[in-house]
Amino acid sequence: MANGSLDQWIFNKNQEPALGWQIRKKIILDIAKGLAYLHEECNQKILHLDIKSQNILLDENFNAKVSDFGLSKLIGRDQSRVVTTMRGTPGYMAPEWLSSVITEKVL
Repeated sequence: MANGSLDQWIFNKNQEPALGWQIRKKIILDIAKGLAYLHEECNQKILHLDIKSQNILLDENFNAKVSDFGLSKLIGRDQSRVVTTMRGTPGYMAPEWLSSVITEKVL
């Protein structure tokens, strides 16, 4: 993607120009729409399990796309429960993984 991954824009202090508030808002909304699609709109629910800035790619217009589905898990629309092991990148995993209460919001 033309503008690389989101982490390059967040963590690189020398990046010019810095992301303005309108672009930041656009990126946030794109990520939220992507996650909503994976969890609610897709024919088969997809639990990404590794959302982090390195896995958000930005095109030439700073449209954000969720990427890297290597740790993802597919679940059927009719499934009310899913069994999975703790997965993700240390430092980016939801603290809920350490408890026994896991909801779709964590996944």
